[in-house]
Amino acid sequence: MNQQQSAQPQDPFIKKLEEFYKSTLFQNKVSFWSSVIASSVGLVVVILAFAAYFYDRNNLNESVVLGVAGVIAQFISAAFFYLHNKSTSQVFAGFEKLVKLQDTQLAISLVSKMDPKSHDYMYMGIINVLILRNEPNKELTPELVRALREPNTVKQSNA
Repeated sequence: MNQQQSAQPQDPFIKKLEEFYKSTLFQNKVSFWSSVIASSVGLVVVILAFAAYFYDRNNLNESVVLGVAGVIAQFISAAFFYLHNKSTSQVFAGFEKLVKLQDTQLAISLVSKMDPKSHDYMYMGIINVLILRNEPNKELTPELVRALREPNTVKQSNA
């Protein structure tokens, strides 16, 4: 048991996040190695096609069939690598969002343990961070920065 686990009780969300990460990591490894195996098989078949051609130049049909099969296997492995790359980038994007959600939950939990007098200020800080990291990324205008720095301006203008 590491220090982080002993210091914090295991949150069900964190457990699900760890399960998701382990499952994704396993699927990622399987996808990668499937791509490598398909590429290797294609390369071996292409090499066999050249060997068959040089072994018996009169039997061109066998070497052509092997060569075409090897090239097709190479295209299949390229498609596997492409899909592996796309799925990996999508998984990491989703994982980043889950981590942000977990960070937000942790921040809210920590604020609730603080002095109640500072709750409003701390919650405003959390809201500011959430607005700034919200996607899609927005350009920060001077008006937005002023509004985020001076949370009481809305209350004063309404009064």
